[in-house]
Amino acid sequence: MINLVFSYRALRALSNIGAIPSAERVSKIIVGGISESNRERIEYNLPPFGDRPIRSLNLRSNGWVRLFSGNLRVEYKTGIIYSGFRPIYGSTDGLYSKNPDIPPTRPADIFGRSYKGIEEAIILKSLRQNDYYHFLFEFVPKIEIIERADIPLSVPAIVTRDLASQPFFVAAAELGLFGKRPVIIQNENEVIEAKRLYVARADICSERQIRFPSKRLRNRPGIQGRDRIYISRNGQTTRGRQIINEQELIARLRPLGFSVIDPGTMPLAEQIACFSHASIVVGPHGAGLTNILFRYGAPMALVEMINDTIKWNHHYFEIATHCGYFYRATLNHTEPGDGQTASAYADIGSVLTAVEQAIAWEISAYGDQVPLSDNP
Repeated sequence: MINLVFSYRALRALSNIGAIPSAERVSKIIVGGISESNRERIEYNLPPFGDRPIRSLNLRSNGWVRLFSGNLRVEYKTGIIYSGFRPIYGSTDGLYSKNPDIPPTRPADIFGRSYKGIEEAIILKSLRQNDYYHFLFEFVPKIEIIERADIPLSVPAIVTRDLASQPFFVAAAELGLFGKRPVIIQNENEVIEAKRLYVARADICSERQIRFPSKRLRNRPGIQGRDRIYISRNGQTTRGRQIINEQELIARLRPLGFSVIDPGTMPLAEQIACFSHASIVVGPHGAGLTNILFRYGAPMALVEMINDTIKWNHHYFEIATHCGYFYRATLNHTEPGDGQTASAYADIGSVLTAVEQAIAWEISAYGDQVPLSDNP
C-alpha cells in the first residue's frame, strides 16, 4: 500500500490545479475580517537596536470563522479537514501555513484509524498551541471570535490530547475559558468525523484579541498596583535562554523594590494575579512575558532583555504597543549555541538604565510615593 504524504507545498500545488478542494471555494464565511483602522507603524530603534529596529505591525483585519459541510474528517496532527478522500487546502487556521516545520498530512492516518462520529464541532487547533505564548495570544482569542459568530453553545469545541494535558490549559478551562460550551478531546490515534465543522482564526494585533484573555479568565487589573517584578528563567534549565549573571542583576534590582518570580513554576491563577498588579516588569524574552496581557487596561512598564541572535523578535513590543505600555529593550551578550535557546549575559548597565527610565515613567504615572516590595 502506498502511503501518500501531503506537505503544505504539495497541497497548495494540488489546489492550484484543482486536484483537491480549496477552503476558499468550499467553505462559507460566518465571520469575516474585522474592520479596524490601521495606525502608524511604530518602531523601537533606540540603541543598540538602531541597525535593525523592533517593529510593531499595523492592525490587520484577519479574524474569521469558516463553515465546512459534507462528509468530513479531521486529522490529529495538523487539523486539516478531509472531504471524502481528499484533503482541503487551507482548512486550518492558516497562521503558520508557510512554516517548513509543519508536519505532513497522511491519508493513511485518516482512513486507517478508528473515528468518533458527531454532527458538528468547532476546530480550535493551532500548530504551536502547546506553547504558552501561542496559547494565550492565538488560541484563547479564538473563543472570542466563535462567540461573536453566534455559534450555538451546544456545538462542542475540539482540542487535542496534547493541549488538554498542559497544566495551563487545564487551569484556563477551570477559570471558564469555554464557558458552557462542551469540549471534545481528540486522541492522537483518533479521527473525528462530522457533517459540519467550523474553523476559527482569531484576530491578530487587534484590541479584541489583546483584551480577551484577561477578560475571559476573570481578571481585573489592579489599576493602582505598583509591584515591580523580575522574571527569571533560571529555575528550569531545560527551557534554555538562561541569564548567566542573573544573581548579580537581581542583587542590583532588589534595592529598587523588585521581587523575583518564575512564571513557569506558578499556577495560572497566581500568574494572572501577580501580573495584574505589576507596574514594572523586567525579564528576558520568553513565554513568561506573555502574562503582561493580564495588566491590560492599567499602566505598565516592560523592560525586555533580548538575545542578540533573536533581537528581531517583536512579540512583546507588539503586545506592549497595543496595550499602551511603556517599553524599553536591552541586548544580552549571547553564549555560543543555538540562537533560540543559547544562554546569555545580561548587559547589567543597560538594564539598570532602562529600569531607571521605567521608574521615572512610573512616578509620572502614579506619583512619587511608590512602595518598595517586601517579597522575596
